Parts: sequence; structure tokens; C-alpha cells
Amino acid sequence: MSLRDQLLKAGLTDKKKVRRANRDLKKARKKDQGAREAAAVVRQREQAARKAAAQALAEKARAERAAALAAREAAEKRRLVKRLLRTWALPERSGTQLFFHRAADGRGIVRCMFPESIVYDLRRGRLAVAWAGLHPAEPDIVLVRHEAARRVAELEPGRLLFWNAEGAPDDDDPAEQPYDMGAIADARERVPDRWSWLR
Repeated sequence: MSLRDQLLKAGLTDKKKVRRANRDLKKARKKDQGAREAAAVVRQREQAARKAAAQALAEKARAERAAALAAREAAEKRRLVKRLLRTWALPERSGTQLFFHRAADGRGIVRCMFPESIVYDLRRGRLAVAWAGLHPAEPDIVLVRHEAARRVAELEPGRLLFWNAEGAPDDDDPAEQPYDMGAIADARERVPDRWSWLR
């Protein structure tokens, strides 16, 4: 027998008060159940937020590791290219053959004078023109052999200013025939320039 039944039997309470007490107990139970459900929902949300934060932190750490690895690889490539260019560089010599190559900053064409043998090797793909140094605005132009040019092209192709990777052009090509800048200068002096009035 419950306490309520005992109190009713003893006459210490009536049925109205018991019903009211039962109603109050039911409301309290409902309120507790709602609070428990709300607490469970809050716990689930907190767990989901913690999981999302942990995933975001792990993703950020992965991205930072990937960026650091890419930076290390880029620095290693730069060091290797610098070493290749320093090791394989040939002394640049001045000559009588006019030669053009791309500017280091990529904004134009540079005109230079090389010996006939170097121009021949450049056109045949045996040599390449590259830039060394820290920045393309202040390049140090070097000549490198075919093997080094191939390796530089794999690592950092922007360093090559001229390289005939396809191989030797046809021997009958008139553009491949050497010419003497002294003879061209003499011819210019003998033949009047019809465009001189524009200068």
C-alpha cells in the first residue's frame, strides 16, 4: 500500500488533494523529461560542434603541412636549378653574330652578339640561353649545355630564354647560314636608308 493510500485511509487527506498532487507530479515528470530531452539535444549539438572543430583543425593542419611541403619542394627545385646553372654555365663570349632571345621577365626580346660557333650550337640545340640569379628583373644570362637545359626545363622552364629542344634545323635553311655583321654594316653605309627621314 502506497503512502497516499495510507493517508487516505487514515483520513489525513482527501481525494481532491491527492488528484492535485498527482497532477503536480505528472507536470514535474513532464518538465523533467523535456529538460532531459533538451539536455540530450544540447549534448548532441556540442558533440557535433566539437567533432566539426576537430575536423576543421585537422584539415587546417593538413593544408599547412601540404603548403610547407610544397614550399620545401619549390626551394629544393630552386637550389637544384641554381646549382645546375652554376655548374654547367659556359663563359659568355662576345662575337659578330647577331642573336635574339626572350627577356628574363618575359616582356620582350633581347638582342646580343655571340661568336658564330655558339650561335650554331644554339640553333642546333646543343646549347641554351638561361638566366641565373635571384630575380628576372636583374638576370645573369648564362649559356648551358643541352643536358643541363633538359633538366632545367623539367624543373623550372621559365629559366630558359632560348633552347631549341626539337633539334637541329635543316642545313639548307637560309636562316641558318652565318652572316658577318661587319659586312652588313658596310652594306648599310653603301646603300642609303630610305627610312632615315623618319628618325
